[in-house]
Amino acid sequence: MKLLVATDGSSASDKALEAGIKRARETKAELIVAHVIEPFYPLGVTEFDVAVFEEAMRKEAEAILSAAASRAQQAGVSVRTISEVGSPADTLIEIVKREGVDEVFIASHGRHGLARLTMGSVSSRVVEWAPCTVTVVK
Repeated sequence: MKLLVATDGSSASDKALEAGIKRARETKAELIVAHVIEPFYPLGVTEFDVAVFEEAMRKEAEAILSAAASRAQQAGVSVRTISEVGSPADTLIEIVKREGVDEVFIASHGRHGLARLTMGSVSSRVVEWAPCTVTVVK
């Protein structure tokens, strides 16, 4: 069995991580922790500025995933991490399909809670399009 936890490093996604770790421990499942970096294409910014920003985002992703993996390992759970660049919902759904994930754990909202009011939340899109069970954690 494979479980996936989507994380953006927010306190809400930490709750999803805890739920995923608990389920993985109970079922002896493999846990995958995924973080998606949204592309950054601002107008009027030099390529150098974009490269610096993207490198900072990659380092932040590494730190988030390293902390998550450490928590899972301390709980005795087999864990691996995935970091990809793209639209969060679409990329998570691609990962789920590619990895053959049986259940996704995702926070009801992440760092950008207000964005869900205007654009629709990542979690609602994952619930709608993922081909497996999705557990939304508040």
